[in-house]
Amino acid sequence: MGPKWIDNKGLHPDALHHHGCTLARCAAVFLLVIALLSSDMLFAQQASKKTTGSQPARSDTSTKQSPQQTLKPQDQTPRGGSSQPKLDERYIDSNDTLLTDDNIPIPTPLDTTNKIRLPVNLKKDKFAYFDASQSIDRIVPNPAFTVGEKLTFAVRYGAIVAGTAIMSVPTITTIRGREVYQIVTEARSSAFFSAFYRVQDRVESYVDRNGLFTWRFKKILREGNYKADRLVEYDQIHGWAVTNQRDSMRIPPCVQDVLSSFYFVRTQNLEVGKSLFIDNHSDNKLYPMEVKVHKKERIQVRAGEFDCVVVEPILRASGLFKSKGRLIIWLTDDDRKIPVQMKSKIPVGYITAELRAMEGVIGNNKRRAN
Repeated sequence: MGPKWIDNKGLHPDALHHHGCTLARCAAVFLLVIALLSSDMLFAQQASKKTTGSQPARSDTSTKQSPQQTLKPQDQTPRGGSSQPKLDERYIDSNDTLLTDDNIPIPTPLDTTNKIRLPVNLKKDKFAYFDASQSIDRIVPNPAFTVGEKLTFAVRYGAIVAGTAIMSVPTITTIRGREVYQIVTEARSSAFFSAFYRVQDRVESYVDRNGLFTWRFKKILREGNYKADRLVEYDQIHGWAVTNQRDSMRIPPCVQDVLSSFYFVRTQNLEVGKSLFIDNHSDNKLYPMEVKVHKKERIQVRAGEFDCVVVEPILRASGLFKSKGRLIIWLTDDDRKIPVQMKSKIPVGYITAELRAMEGVIGNNKRRAN
């Protein structure tokens, strides 16, 4: 079902005041589309349970500004001059059975062959097994993306447009003598949601052109009253990840960050009923991840109608970190594996990212929704 606080008479002011900041915070989380592959960052469900006065904690370099005075919805003037949220008139509310409690995926049993045991956090009080068979000299065929690709998503809660997210591959540069793709995700909240919780986020990953693993990860978050910057340098040669020139962790060869892992998945063969296994590092945590391939289906989004393969990222080792939500992803069922829709369930409805336009895609110069 869609949001209960909207009916044919419009918005219920009291309900809007109660849900405004919470929904905006959920949208902020989902606007970072790259977070879809990090269980540590998939917390839309948990964030929706927080009160409007709470703020998400930051483990990196962050600045908390003085709290702003809380205004009633009718007193606020959203950027853009509209006191009402923008509604997606083409939205059709539907429940996805994959996100029901009856369909929670079970991780594949772990095989420790060719695995190394490493601490998964800075405290070194928990351990997991990671793939030791990879080499940074590997060559991974990439028929999926190239420089110039730009994907634009509309992010909505039910029928309400919450913001926009853009994923792009602007250039190729060099790190440690290796050619790398610069991959960028930018997120912006809509004018209406910015009145409650403004989001201006930028995330960058520098991905090895041949091996498709990360060398550097940058995150610049501007969410509500918080400012948080993070820089992770990956020494893939010696096996270390160093965050903000301060926190160091051992890493397995060819480890991925949350953005590089997504683009790596796009290059892989995805068969229904099978899984893809990836070692990830994010927010000073190291974790083995499984991408389950659920099914194939044809869906309609703003950018068009597409045959898709439906996948879901999950943690392979239970007990490492608390699960903070679920995310289902629709990728085009071709060599490009273009993400056309992402959906996360929250206590009241769903948050959805839907492909609105794509440019520079392999085999397709430009395609934009009307």
